[in-house]
Amino acid sequence: MGTLYAIGVSSGDIGAAIAEAIIHDVRVNGLGIQGFPQVVVAHPDRDTFAITLKFDTHTSAFTISAAEAGRAVKAMKGGKGHDDGIFRRVQGAAVEIEAAHMRGVQGG
Repeated sequence: MGTLYAIGVSSGDIGAAIAEAIIHDVRVNGLGIQGFPQVVVAHPDRDTFAITLKFDTHTSAFTISAAEAGRAVKAMKGGKGHDDGIFRRVQGAAVEIEAAHMRGVQGG
């Protein structure tokens, strides 16, 4: 379950909502890595969640607000799929990991 926060969602819930957005991106655009990124959720302050995507030695990070986290979890648990409010940041982080991975594979 993870840590339950005052906004009524857990770190596991938030991680699952981020994964839902990654899965949506994979459906539409594919994924340029051999696997699925690890999703790490930190809570550096009351109003912010720091999200890190990791694959192999590559990482990419972004933040979402507590309100955005709550909406993303609500969409995911409500069967509505990914939350549009955070999707571009999730997609951008996934693209950064893919590009870093490809540079490593190609030796550059």
